[in-house]
Amino acid sequence: MSLLGVEELLPEHKWVPTNVQVTVMRARGLRAKGKGGTSDAYTIIQLARDKFSTSVAEKTTGCPEWKEECSFELSPSALEFDGEGGNLILTVMHRALIGLDKFLGQIIIHLGHVFQDKRSHSSE
Repeated sequence: MSLLGVEELLPEHKWVPTNVQVTVMRARGLRAKGKGGTSDAYTIIQLARDKFSTSVAEKTTGCPEWKEECSFELSPSALEFDGEGGNLILTVMHRALIGLDKFLGQIIIHLGHVFQDKRSHSSE
């Protein structure tokens, strides 16, 4: 009679993240859209249908800082490479007092690539 290894006793388990925590530190190189060469910038963070908005960094000159965190629950399919559900979208906007807010910039990060690389992307 032989002893069974742990691999044979347990079905194959793969670690899959269930949440992602996002920290919005700053933006760089933004063009001013407000009066006096400044912007009142904020960031919208979106994952699937969930959204979070940072506070407004008022009168910034191209490099607003927020240092704000939010957390999103991941769906089981969020890390698949062929779907849009795993795209973390960060959009920076200028708050306009009159009329529509103005687009300043955007980045899309596919979480499947982040978790596949198994390293922190602190500069992204």
